[in-house]
Amino acid sequence: MKKILLLLAVSLFILPATAQRKVNAHWCALGTSITWYNENVEASLGGFTHGYQSRVMDKISFSRYSNQAVNGGAIKTALNKVIKADYYTIEHGINDWGQSIPVGTFDDYLNNTNNGSFAAEYRKLIDAIYRANPAAKIVICTPRRGYGFNGYLPDKSTDPKNGIYLKEYADMARRIAEFESIPVADFYEECGGDRTLIKESLDGARASQGITNDAVHPNDLGYQRMANVLIDALERVLVD
Repeated sequence: MKKILLLLAVSLFILPATAQRKVNAHWCALGTSITWYNENVEASLGGFTHGYQSRVMDKISFSRYSNQAVNGGAIKTALNKVIKADYYTIEHGINDWGQSIPVGTFDDYLNNTNNGSFAAEYRKLIDAIYRANPAAKIVICTPRRGYGFNGYLPDKSTDPKNGIYLKEYADMARRIAEFESIPVADFYEECGGDRTLIKESLDGARASQGITNDAVHPNDLGYQRMANVLIDALERVLVD
């Protein structure tokens, strides 16, 4: 019995807690500075070590990965960043809110309305992805909550900016995903509220340096939370 227990203990020691899944495919990450930061860690001035994409790749290793995010970009800026890939993730909404871009209506999405609204530009983006690869697998990410950032956003993530709420962009993203049968990585609901954003954003990570008022960009805690949510969503579309 002791020998069996010893062998079991050795086996558990040798085997990794969670095996890395290898996926022979190309992942294209579209998004804002929150996504852009993954390849630009130094710009955070020590605020974090790895973005959410690197953390995802620790668990799901795509054979190729491209970061096509735009620092400060709204959904319309992603249109010219689409490249041919197999899997796409879309992280947008926080800058559309910051720039007071109208959310629009679901009819804007359905009818491919050319009015510049968030919904209309999302339709253009989804169409561009399917033109690049008709068999593309997509995950739509709702915007992570944020506030402050030197007045760029309201003082609370639940406050309106020019009459528009961040939740409206999240709701529209979810409705588009439901219509298209696309999985959702719900950063808005699952990646912290105002009570935890300070601890999970650069604001908290750099407070000792006197750098504050950034409850928009995640620190290591925030990025790990995002990665966990995105991994669950990607698992629903992965094809070996």
